[in-house]
Amino acid sequence: MKKILLLTLVVAVLAFDSAAVFAQERVTVVKRNSERVVGFFDDWVRATDTVYVRVSPDDQRRIGMGDILFIAVEGDPNNLPAKEIEAAHGPDHLLVTQGTEVLIGRLVNIEGGDGSAKPNERRSVTFRTTAGGERRFPFTEVRRLYLGNYPRATTASTPAAPPAATTAPTPVPEGSVRVLANQQWTATNITVRRGDRVLFTPDGEIQLSGDAGDKASANGSLKGRTAPNAPMPGVLAGALIGRIGNGAPFAIGNQSTPLPMSADGPLWLGINDDGLDDNSGQLAVRVLVTRGR
Repeated sequence: MKKILLLTLVVAVLAFDSAAVFAQERVTVVKRNSERVVGFFDDWVRATDTVYVRVSPDDQRRIGMGDILFIAVEGDPNNLPAKEIEAAHGPDHLLVTQGTEVLIGRLVNIEGGDGSAKPNERRSVTFRTTAGGERRFPFTEVRRLYLGNYPRATTASTPAAPPAATTAPTPVPEGSVRVLANQQWTATNITVRRGDRVLFTPDGEIQLSGDAGDKASANGSLKGRTAPNAPMPGVLAGALIGRIGNGAPFAIGNQSTPLPMSADGPLWLGINDDGLDDNSGQLAVRVLVTRGR
């Protein structure tokens, strides 16, 4: 009887230890539109190239791998080291270990772990380096995974004065920011803090080229075209975008819900285009900040 009881206790301890080893890992997924999804990593389904993150017991987010800028594992996704960012600008992927080793290459697989198709296996990451060899890491030994083409920050500068005109510019409503179509970034003179929520209410239409039909609203090109060298190549040309300090740009458009701010710093508004010299017109953007706690 004592042997049976002892065996039962051993099995229970092993089961507890196994559950502890394979517990889900908390991650922050930073998307290319600057949205952040914080929760527990469930799975990467390669057949659909979709990452699953459990935000709450009743809320599982599905994120296309192509929409992900980087994944931070059990760590701070802010104040990223400059050497990492510089290496992440290129098309290759970047894996940074908890020991701060930096590997350049391509993410091959993330498999195993609670929430995946192999819940009884420890979650692991397989990464192929540019040298051609593959390395496999426990997921908990990975600090960050960058998925290529990390955007370069445009150096903030004093906004250039608009060119002289024979007629006065169209007035904007009081409390609004005038965002010129031929200027990449416009200072709002508003400083936001992480956790603030900002409601942007844009109005107006801009001209994107000498083609009379090439116009855009705050939501982007009325023709549905993009600009490959714009700050956000995947967002429609001419769309209203923003950034905090020298951080990554984020899409604004004409959405009517407040956007959460992901950092502290001066707020800039811009036009998502790669050729500004032939642009004309402006957007009038009312900015309402609700301070976070």
